[in-house]
Amino acid sequence: MIQIPGIVDRCRRTAGRALSPLSEAALNFVYPPSCHLCGSELNPQDRCAFCGVCLSKLKPRLSNVCKRCGAPVGPYVDLTKGCGQCRRETFAFDRVIRLGVYDGDMRLACLRAKATGGSSLSRGLAAVFVAQQRSDFEEFAIDLAVPVPEHWTRRLFHPHYAAETLSREVSRQLRIHWTRRLLTKLRRTPKQATSPTVQRRQQQNGSFGVNRRFDLAGKTILLVDDILTTGSTANAAARALKRAGAKQVIVAVIAVSPLRR
Repeated sequence: MIQIPGIVDRCRRTAGRALSPLSEAALNFVYPPSCHLCGSELNPQDRCAFCGVCLSKLKPRLSNVCKRCGAPVGPYVDLTKGCGQCRRETFAFDRVIRLGVYDGDMRLACLRAKATGGSSLSRGLAAVFVAQQRSDFEEFAIDLAVPVPEHWTRRLFHPHYAAETLSREVSRQLRIHWTRRLLTKLRRTPKQATSPTVQRRQQQNGSFGVNRRFDLAGKTILLVDDILTTGSTANAAARALKRAGAKQVIVAVIAVSPLRR
């Protein structure tokens, strides 16, 4: 299970800060680096968090993508005003950057990244994400990266929160500022996956607050989450950021739902 590589990864990172190169080599011999998804042994010199097989499964398939909502589209679709899934939607965010589509092995990776012990997998996914989509990120002069927050009552029993781990690692890879103190979830809302689309939008309205100690005037914010389904959560969070003065909100997610209606 993914918990074992995660535990070993934490031990390796903690010990690595105090070890000499020789001692680190000994640690690699006792606890060889392992793929964060399948757990198979990696080459100690390989800096990737995944084996070749898993990495190929996580990389996006060659296809056209709607930049407005991240949905995969055909080669001849007019995307001037979005695709068939988002053309009639009104979004507060300006762009979606995503790694893949929430199905198959990507779905499995996202679910495991959410689980307790999934922090190392989340960091690995974030590294692959930035490596694959760096040019998309660099289209924008991003001032600050923030996670889509969860209500504090959910965090009491879930110390690992995928969106937070992902956003921190994405910001590190891109060398941009990161904070988890900008956005706040003001009230606890039902799990989105269990709610109809129309109800999801109603649930999220007014559910996010912005820390007024941050000056967002004219700023471009990177809003990071693990999965985008209907876009209701990201839209509500982006709306709060725009009302606080943000110029642009770019949503970054590991995966988008293939069908959101």
